[in-house]
Amino acid sequence: MQGSCSPSARTRGQGEGGVFGGRGAVRRPPLPPPSPPPSFADLGMQKILPDTSFLAQWRDRIEAVFITHGHEDHIGALPWVLPALDPATPVYAGAFPMQLVRRRALEYNMWGDGRRFITVAVGERFALGPFECEPLRVTHSIPDCMGFALRCEHGTIVHTGDWKIDEHPLDGQTFDRAGFEALAAEGVSLFMSDSTNVLSPGRTVSEASVERRLAERVLGHAGKGRIVATQFASNVHRLGALKRAADAAGRRVCFMGMSLHAYLAAAHRVGLAPFDPAELVSAADAESLDPSQLLVVTTGSQAEPRAALALAAHGASPTLKLGADDLVLYSAKVIPGNETRVTEMMNAVAARGATIAMKRDEGLHSSGHACRDELEEVLRLVKPHHFLPVHGEYSFLCEHANLARSTGVRNTSVIRNGQMLGLSPTGTGASTAGSSLLGGAHGGRGAAPRPIGPPPAGGGRAYDVRVIGEADLTTFYNDGHRGTGTAAEMALDERTRLATDGVIVAAVDVARGPPPARGGGDARPAGPPRLRARVRLTTRAMWVDSGRFLERLVTVAESAVGRLPPDAALAAVERVVGDALRREARSYNAKRPEVVVIAHEFDPRAGAALRSRRGGDGGGGDGGGRSDRGGGDRRSDRPPPARRARPATATPTAGDMSDGGGSTDGAPSDGDAPPRRRSRPRRADGAAPPAVPAPDALLRRRKAANPREDPDAAAAAGVDVSFG
Repeated sequence: MQGSCSPSARTRGQGEGGVFGGRGAVRRPPLPPPSPPPSFADLGMQKILPDTSFLAQWRDRIEAVFITHGHEDHIGALPWVLPALDPATPVYAGAFPMQLVRRRALEYNMWGDGRRFITVAVGERFALGPFECEPLRVTHSIPDCMGFALRCEHGTIVHTGDWKIDEHPLDGQTFDRAGFEALAAEGVSLFMSDSTNVLSPGRTVSEASVERRLAERVLGHAGKGRIVATQFASNVHRLGALKRAADAAGRRVCFMGMSLHAYLAAAHRVGLAPFDPAELVSAADAESLDPSQLLVVTTGSQAEPRAALALAAHGASPTLKLGADDLVLYSAKVIPGNETRVTEMMNAVAARGATIAMKRDEGLHSSGHACRDELEEVLRLVKPHHFLPVHGEYSFLCEHANLARSTGVRNTSVIRNGQMLGLSPTGTGASTAGSSLLGGAHGGRGAAPRPIGPPPAGGGRAYDVRVIGEADLTTFYNDGHRGTGTAAEMALDERTRLATDGVIVAAVDVARGPPPARGGGDARPAGPPRLRARVRLTTRAMWVDSGRFLERLVTVAESAVGRLPPDAALAAVERVVGDALRREARSYNAKRPEVVVIAHEFDPRAGAALRSRRGGDGGGGDGGGRSDRGGGDRRSDRPPPARRARPATATPTAGDMSDGGGSTDGAPSDGDAPPRRRSRPRRADGAAPPAVPAPDALLRRRKAANPREDPDAAAAAGVDVSFG
């Protein structure tokens, strides 16, 4: 059982096939896309999480979790996988990966008494329900890697895990050819193999060759500045190679990066460390050493923003300062998708004068995955009845299946994430789900069994291999804290729109009543009653064309309001203004921004009167705001609070909605906002004094001085109580 919550899982996309299928496929945009969409990391997501609901449905039939090795993309999902399983389900791993599993389980408070976590060794056979499991030694870019064989009465399944054939491994643990040959003699019903490098011809380079090239580079820099090497922290073998090269050159070794210390300490606890961690010099002590006596190993080969090398490249590291005499050894591979930021980091390193060694012909790195010739060799060695490629992009899986057929394997399958494959001896009829080695129709969408290929020719048992169902899988995202959910729940579409098209926020003050008089004195209104609006808006992450775009937005918004009937509800105002702003943005600069519109009554009593005429249907009052997310109103379920009446001398003001150039008002401000009125004094016992009604004479004088106190009378007299 393998899972992942790390960003590296994204690069494998929907090609992660397996016994029970993989996680949900990563959605791809239509071709050709107008521009590359932001990655999930750019949208504030830090992890992609597995959908474990399928495992929960199968929990009574899952016998164990087997960890093939300790890379993050194979153990990172355990905190989400283990809660979906029966608490008694055991977890098996080798000694070194179990140290990494233990660290992760303790971090999430899942270790408990540790009894469910069982350490196994190569060649140690043990029972897993109806299966017998036998671990097999394979070589990879991390210590203590295993494949495994599962035997039962119906046949044998072999899974390689991640592997390559290293003829001269630095730890002396060679690829177990004899074990695979013995399995071939028994007969392998189904073989599953790593497809990562199927498109790479030839064979992988041995770590012994990489050690020689590193030593040459280190010795060639004798008497000069410091040497800074960056690599994948989990490659403990290469840490040993760098330490031996430093010893030969008379240099001390310093680690900068917590993960380097963590992997070396885990290897040391199980006796697999190439040297004692106590031999390292601390970062604080390294500052006092002559640069020509120091070799620094750093994290940050993929230009992670907070990693040691990335900080040093930009002069932000408090402990590592790069200079003109320094040599930087890039002993890693640029993971697809990281090319741009790695190039930018190395440009910054070069700008500081350091020499960089990272060309392919430098020979400073070797892949941990088998190339095409090794894949072909093992296929010919195992001679399986049926082959299922795993661990790679879907196109890689298809090519690996083609390679298997070229070696004489007649039956191959390529499945997508969520598909379940059933394997049973020929003659079991329709009972595939009940007696198969793999899967069943239990727990997913029912799919009619269909044969994948003809039974194998020649001797041996024939098997029926079928896709027997498909599970509904959903990709989940985590923002690095408590926020976890689906793409819809984490609003990834909206985040993408905000990142690529920006946002417009508009506040609309709606005035109801007749237009203002054309002249002074007793002049009558200039037309029938209509809606008028003052629009205040601001933008973010948008080109505003020196303010001309903002002016157009204000104009179209006010025009849209003016075309509405005088009794239009605020919800209708928000809808038409939002539509108008979206149309103008598409027309002006071909953008589709997120639009948020909030409408208010300029005179709350006009809205109250409208609601009264409508029989209290809520058509007036303050608007709750409208966004185009999902096409619906963005309103609170709670009623809006009552608004305090404006003082007689108040005039509407623009407020401060400026973002340094991306905001504007529909009209200039008439002056500063009036001071806030104080509340009535309270008595010593905390109770408010009794309200005293104002004298009638005072009310008449106030109405005469302020027409807004009696809008109907003022309108009849031709006095404008709104704004023009």
